[in-house]
Amino acid sequence: MKRLALLAALAALGVMLVAATGASAKPTVKICTTNSKNVTTSTVRGTVTATNVDPSQARFATCGTAKKVMNNLLSRRIEEPKIYLGFDCTPTVVHTEPDIVNYRCVFKGADTATFIKLTFTAKYDQD
Repeated sequence: MKRLALLAALAALGVMLVAATGASAKPTVKICTTNSKNVTTSTVRGTVTATNVDPSQARFATCGTAKKVMNNLLSRRIEEPKIYLGFDCTPTVVHTEPDIVNYRCVFKGADTATFIKLTFTAKYDQD
């Protein structure tokens, strides 16, 4: 009898674990574009990947915020780490003459599990 109760408790625990992992938020991916006079292409395409977004921080996982971050970095031709609108952005120079820079920007919720990643590539024109 005790074995049967233990087996039932373990089975219930297993169901709860499966339900809990199934309830974790799947990443949402959005493609956002913006324009800049500093790049050779007509548009810059960014990818926003968001997981576990808390409703209070959902505004950071939008294309509107992604465009603001991209425009700020593109207008300043930032090639050093920069924090803007809560996004910690790290550029990687891939090529020089002309400059091609990959950006990886991460927003992490302070009190929540929110994780938002913005990635884009800028092909700067020669001034």
